[in-house]
Amino acid sequence: MENKLREAFVAVGRDVRERKTVSGRAFLIDGRAVGQFEERGGVLRARLWLGDKERATFESRATFDRESGWLHVVSDDDVRFIASLVPAAYKAASSGKASPPGASTVEMPTRPDIPVEAKKKGAASPRRPSARPTRSR
Repeated sequence: MENKLREAFVAVGRDVRERKTVSGRAFLIDGRAVGQFEERGGVLRARLWLGDKERATFESRATFDRESGWLHVVSDDDVRFIASLVPAAYKAASSGKASPPGASTVEMPTRPDIPVEAKKKGAASPRRPSARPTRSR
């Protein structure tokens, strides 16, 4: 599946540059992202930088993860779907109108404010001993 995704990105234009990432590949045109895919934890996932209309189609896919903004690639049908959107991502990146898929904002629990005591003037703050070995002079 990774090879088919790579071929789709490379075939879209001669000016597409491929860059290795830590766990996958990214594809750029004139320094702007077209898309990327990676494998993490045995799961292949992809992301495309698209215009608004195509991004809505991408995000409506059943395997799209709203929390991360990645589309999980679980079948050859997903590969064909992504490959069909790569030309639109290329066009959007070429024009500078591309944007990444939206990751939802996850609400983090908040803790109540904890009052902080004002420091007294002249009070020394506790210091941890240095972990570095000392040399005699």
